[in-house]
Amino acid sequence: MANEKMKPQSPEEIARAAQEAALEQMRAMMGSIPGMPDMGDMQAQIMAQMQAAMPDLAEIQAQQAAMGTLGGVDAAAVAEAARQNMAQAAATMQAMQDGSLEKELREANAAALDWLGEDDSWEIKHAATCRLTPEQQRLMAFAAPLLIYNDEAVDAVESEVLPETYRAQLQSWWNITDRDSTLEIVRWLLHEGHHADADAALTLMRGDQLEAGNPEDKAGDVQSIAEFMIENGYCTAETLPKTVIAWDLVRIANLGRWAYHCGYLSEGDMWQVMQVAADTARKHFSSWEEYGRSFAMGRGVWHGDEEDCQTAWEIVSALLEEEASPWRQISWNA
Repeated sequence: MANEKMKPQSPEEIARAAQEAALEQMRAMMGSIPGMPDMGDMQAQIMAQMQAAMPDLAEIQAQQAAMGTLGGVDAAAVAEAARQNMAQAAATMQAMQDGSLEKELREANAAALDWLGEDDSWEIKHAATCRLTPEQQRLMAFAAPLLIYNDEAVDAVESEVLPETYRAQLQSWWNITDRDSTLEIVRWLLHEGHHADADAALTLMRGDQLEAGNPEDKAGDVQSIAEFMIENGYCTAETLPKTVIAWDLVRIANLGRWAYHCGYLSEGDMWQVMQVAADTARKHFSSWEEYGRSFAMGRGVWHGDEEDCQTAWEIVSALLEEEASPWRQISWNA
């Protein structure tokens, strides 16, 4: 209202208003992930917002003078508080750009979990009553890494996930809508998927003759994930996977089950798809350990993300070490 008196604000209140305006701008921009704006543009927008939110000292003083008082506001203090908030916003954006903020948040989260005594290990779940034959359990074992990741039983076809959820996910991920499109993706994962270009890069790393794939697309990711795995003791230079096809084979085994729940595949089709994954795995690997190491590297190379590789290796380690694991209960050559 035009005649309503303005309440004088302290320097802290004025600066806080500027900071909140900047944070609101950041939330609005970050809310669109994926497809987040360019970081440089984001920082420029935040700085512009900070400038817009900075109080006009002359206007404030004129308003306070009209009320007969300056309200105890120190113009220099207001300006300094605003500058400090702008510097803090700039530092935050720089931390987001160079990855240090994400690292600090992960470390803080890990410390909090440790302080709370929470166990963040992966659980290998089993059905209350297993209805699978020994051969079916063997085929399910090739899907185990993603079953554990999704918090599902390693020895049950049944799922608590609704069919419409599976349908929406498969259409979003791979444009799968029926039996034909399911089998088309199975063939793609088998012969190309996300392993072909990575395998080409691995071939060149070993100094071998390249036969297929485009190594340039994944060379950097392969190099960084290989170094990460060796440095963290997941493998040695000698045991580094020669192929990351296990990442695609684990997905094939799970895709058969997902498509079955969608109604795209019959139960017989589902087991045949899993059999394809199992047979291909046994052509490339000689143990669950080799299969698991290939899966972990493949998941890391997928997006060039060391954290993805670490998560996958944690799951693989559980499968290799825990007595409840199908990889401990079922022989690779069974």
